[in-house]
Amino acid sequence: MRITNGSKQEKDQLLPPRKNEKEDAPHEVMKKCLIKGQKLDLTKDNPNIDQIHIGLGWDLTGEPIDLDMQVFLLNQEDKLLSPNHLIYYHQQQSLDGSVRHLGDHQVGGGYRDNEMIIMQLSRVSPDIHKIVVTATIHDEHERKHHFGQVTNAYVNLTDQITQQEICTFQLTEDYSYCTSIICAELIRGEDEWKISATGQGTTLDLNDLCRIYRFAS
Repeated sequence: MRITNGSKQEKDQLLPPRKNEKEDAPHEVMKKCLIKGQKLDLTKDNPNIDQIHIGLGWDLTGEPIDLDMQVFLLNQEDKLLSPNHLIYYHQQQSLDGSVRHLGDHQVGGGYRDNEMIIMQLSRVSPDIHKIVVTATIHDEHERKHHFGQVTNAYVNLTDQITQQEICTFQLTEDYSYCTSIICAELIRGEDEWKISATGQGTTLDLNDLCRIYRFAS
């Protein structure tokens, strides 16, 4: 599968505030700050959760850097079943309607999640056993950008219904010269979902990641 960046246009939409604003302080006691390699029993610890919001945020330092968030919907062999099982700014909804990308954000900064994905766990097809959340840089080679030039990057997970933040993962490792990060993985068990803070930096681009998670057929 060949992924082309193509032209990107900012989508006009009202973005929800970042969950670390002062107005959300009452929920801070419930939030879990994950560290690299840590796992959380997502649905076991939060039995009423179904619709979740995954947000990617980062701050501006000098020249704007355009980060993009993707999710790979994988089978038991950790492979994509088809090109339609990659959700990103050019393909914003999964076939089963369980995953939606809310559009491209090109600049970063501000008091909000800059890129967002909404997911309804109960609607995820039963042949999907792992959901991998990744972040890449648009035109990274042409612009000579890497994650070492990005500050305060994070991924968080929020209950979409109650707006309560469940966990956050600060991408604070030294990612100098990394052009993508495998941020987190949602792993399905028999009746539960877990989330793992992966935080693996790579020098791969989106096309390379697609080759790693190549089709099962």
